[in-house]
Amino acid sequence: MTTPTFLPQAVSTTVVDARTARNQIRDVHAFLLDVRGFDEFAAGHAEGAVCIPLADLERRAGDLPTDRPVMVMCQSGGRSAIAAERLRALGMDNIKDVQGGFNAWSQAGLPTVKQTSAIPLERQVRIAAGTLVLGFSLLGFFVNPAFFYGAALIGFMLTLTGALGICPMMSILKLLPWNRVSTSASPKACPR
Repeated sequence: MTTPTFLPQAVSTTVVDARTARNQIRDVHAFLLDVRGFDEFAAGHAEGAVCIPLADLERRAGDLPTDRPVMVMCQSGGRSAIAAERLRALGMDNIKDVQGGFNAWSQAGLPTVKQTSAIPLERQVRIAAGTLVLGFSLLGFFVNPAFFYGAALIGFMLTLTGALGICPMMSILKLLPWNRVSTSASPKACPR
């Protein structure tokens, strides 16, 4: 006689449309979590949203409320579905995925906020790297050939950035005043 094996059933995350999410934010003070990167968030986000990028989600899960619904959104719904499942795996049962993400939110005509910056961060990196290579090269031609090592170092760093997916120059540029991104509508909404 064999004993039956009981497997736990996966509980799926509730999916809501953008208008339903907005109504729950208004009516039951649901928390709106945006899991896109800071640059995407700055380019446009739902009014009242708090940005915690998907890569930081597990580390910052303690910042999320457990006493009210948490509406999770990204740009189009892919990352928010992943985020919702990760949060459910951490034991949070108050998670709802906003179907269609920010695209659906803005198409529905719901309130959005856009933070402006002079130039997108990735373009700033290309401008800075190009300027440094050009500067070191000109200094190498006209002042001292040792400056060519500076151009080679920038080339090495760009290769390393492409291979590893990390960019020290971008990290430095993010610190400049015009690149600072507010991650929430109010400073108290999302403690760091």
